[in-house]
Amino acid sequence: MLKIEFNVGPAQAALDRLIAATTDTRPAMVAIGERLMEVSKRSFETSSSPSGVPWLPNSQTTIVRFLDQLKGNYKKDGTLSKKGIARAISKKPLIGNSKDLSRQFSYVADAGSVTVSNSMVYAAMQQFGGTKAQFPHLWGDIPARPFMPMDAAGQADKTAQKIVEDIVQFHIENAING
Repeated sequence: MLKIEFNVGPAQAALDRLIAATTDTRPAMVAIGERLMEVSKRSFETSSSPSGVPWLPNSQTTIVRFLDQLKGNYKKDGTLSKKGIARAISKKPLIGNSKDLSRQFSYVADAGSVTVSNSMVYAAMQQFGGTKAQFPHLWGDIPARPFMPMDAAGQADKTAQKIVEDIVQFHIENAING
């Protein structure tokens, strides 16, 4: 499970202001959860991190393994069919046959926090990467392809910080002006 927590910095200061401004912070937390999920899901559409850094392309091994799982990709002589070529060219990183990694997001929000997560057991491996030496069951090294707005240490990145600050500011203004 991947988890983003805020406990220091501008985002935390903004959250503290919101708590002081209103007694019902759950709507802001729900909005933060929804927005962070949207940003994470968009990464799969753009094949890039939430901050816009493109993911490394799939390795040849990954593409071959993907094609081997589906019928119609090879001619009788073992060469790629037109369908196989089209599938190989369009194969995006982190998008497998089930597309589960790009869909299994959820969040839990309460009055003082929100936790956004991806329930797939391999989510952290795809987010942070790993080597065959670390994980012998892999067919090769997996480069990090961040899809959640967090840095390599698991802390909220600037994209997440900005989202939180904007939503909190909106809710503070509504709490103060509403």
